[in-house]
Amino acid sequence: MLSNIFFSWSFLVMFLFQVSLPAAEAVVRDVDGNAYRTVNINGMAWMAENLSVRHYRNGDPIRHARSAAEWASAARSREGAWCYFQNRTANGSVFGKLYNYYAVHDSRGLAPAGWRIPTDRDWDTLADYYGGKVYAARHLKAKAQWQNLCPSEATNSSGFTALPGGYRRVDGVFLYAGQIGMFWSSSKFVEGYAWFRNMTCRNTVMFRNDTNMGNGLSVRCIR
Repeated sequence: MLSNIFFSWSFLVMFLFQVSLPAAEAVVRDVDGNAYRTVNINGMAWMAENLSVRHYRNGDPIRHARSAAEWASAARSREGAWCYFQNRTANGSVFGKLYNYYAVHDSRGLAPAGWRIPTDRDWDTLADYYGGKVYAARHLKAKAQWQNLCPSEATNSSGFTALPGGYRRVDGVFLYAGQIGMFWSSSKFVEGYAWFRNMTCRNTVMFRNDTNMGNGLSVRCIR
């Protein structure tokens, strides 16, 4: 009798412990083995962290363009390239890597297997789900890392955790980390330019603009 009571009590404790555990956070791994948190929004899975891969999906290395001359050279030759903001590895651990559009568009694949770079329309759909581009950034921006922490604006209610990784101009100049998050789409605008999305520390707007394909922006992937 005592053994039955003990067994029942032990089973109850184990059951309560198990159901109180939080659900495992979904992750995706890239070809280098980096793991990224993901979030489901309106039926689509998005990465909740910026991409930081060093190889294309087939294993070929992406050019690491450190100097301004190397970065500009990659753009001229339409070669995919990546860098850390200000070439500091510590920035990479927070903001991931910056990629030019030629890496984004390379047929060897930048996104992990089964994933892709979001199209211009994917970004529109994301903004519409959160009330349109005027309000969407309030729900998408991380509550930390932004300059002045975007007081009373960033809620990250979506779990998307958009980060202000800044960008690198085609001439190699680094700008605006902590102030602006710029994210590639896979959609071309005109020759030499592609669409991207831009969020700032100053407002709740998710801007849609085009930019030079040689610029270095952050990347999120979608499935």
